[in-house]
Amino acid sequence: MEVECWSEDWGIPSVDPESLKVLAFAKFSGAPVVQKSTNNPFWSPTGNLPVFRHNGMVLTEFSSVVKHLKSCNYSADYNLTSKQIAEAGAFTNLMEEKLGPALKYIFWIDTKNHVELTRPWYGKKLPFPLGLYYPNRYEKEAVKLIESIYSQYSEFGEIGNDTIVETSVYKAAQECMTLLSNRLGDNHFMFGRSASSLDAVMYGYLAPLLKAPLPNNSLQNYLNNCGNLVKFVVRISQNYFPKVVKSYDEQQLNKNKQSQQQQHSAGDSNATDDVDEVWPNQTRNKVIAGAVAATAMMGYAYTSGLVDVVKNIEIRFSDQEYDDEEEEDEDEMVEPDEDEGGE
Repeated sequence: MEVECWSEDWGIPSVDPESLKVLAFAKFSGAPVVQKSTNNPFWSPTGNLPVFRHNGMVLTEFSSVVKHLKSCNYSADYNLTSKQIAEAGAFTNLMEEKLGPALKYIFWIDTKNHVELTRPWYGKKLPFPLGLYYPNRYEKEAVKLIESIYSQYSEFGEIGNDTIVETSVYKAAQECMTLLSNRLGDNHFMFGRSASSLDAVMYGYLAPLLKAPLPNNSLQNYLNNCGNLVKFVVRISQNYFPKVVKSYDEQQLNKNKQSQQQQHSAGDSNATDDVDEVWPNQTRNKVIAGAVAATAMMGYAYTSGLVDVVKNIEIRFSDQEYDDEEEEDEDEMVEPDEDEGGE
């Protein structure tokens, strides 16, 4: 037994609700199903994942997989009464009508989530050139589904953000989650301490909504306020898919360490650059300050007449020295005359 599905991420075994349903039910029933994260719907009969294969049988619907596993004596509903089976069917239909379209809307129609999360994720996981085709196909399918359900609320055919259609989709999903939360109560699972096919369907819809890093997370915030539903998802992930949870936690831890190291190295490089720039700047500032001070002093000296005074003093000193030299020359000329007269 093997199931081809979308790969794990965000701490859950698959990002696709339909794939999660099959994987969860296989765990609950103990069926030896091998998960193959192909991320390639090209060979699927419907162009979608998951694809369940066993003994030449190819199944793509969750209900068909459940029936086949039950025929192979793998079931999670053995302990349910007829009343509980009917209740499980009613809640399953409720989620398919309310939560299913809501997830399609959140991931494929909400502009922010579609551009920043959904399309990049599928574009990265799908092999080339399938990444150019299938995201557009899934978007069109989601738009067609929402228009078929909520067309009476659309104005001029608009179904995007900030429309009555968006409000209607969110309102229906919130009412559904409220009913599920009230029915679950303090129990581990919907019918006590044993998981059933209904719990597999709940996990398939609630896990992506809870764990996906949605940029526009208004409906996700509503789910976070339902504490027992959050514990329900976390409990199933940790108990039935512990390797997936551990792997994701380690990846997040490594990412945090790398980001911290990058910030630390960036801080060190900035500090080094600052140190290197201190001395040249100081020298330059000193030279500029000295030149400005000297210029200012010369300008002050010139405007105040100090330069003229200095020049006058120098001229006077030079004139006085010249007069002294003339007097000495005259004295030397007089002395010989006096000597001649005495003789």
